[in-house]
Amino acid sequence: KELLPTPLRSHYTFNLRDLSKVFQGVLMVKPKHLPDSDSFVRLWCHESSRVFRDRLINEDDRQWFNGAILEQLHGALKLTSR
Repeated sequence: KELLPTPLRSHYTFNLRDLSKVFQGVLMVKPKHLPDSDSFVRLWCHESSRVFRDRLINEDDRQWFNGAILEQLHGALKLTSR
């Protein structure tokens, strides 16, 4: 399943501006507030959720997003859940 735009979900069009908002949010945090890699990962998850998940209109789509984030954490980043 992908989050493609439909007539009910016309705002599901994501672009590089949205991705840049994630980076802006991450870069606004001072390094002293990120003492370890876990803090950075939590910040990345928070900013990604703030930019993308908050725009989703139903619980199924939000659950899909949660799964996609976990897949990236476990697959690409090789992190485990706590």
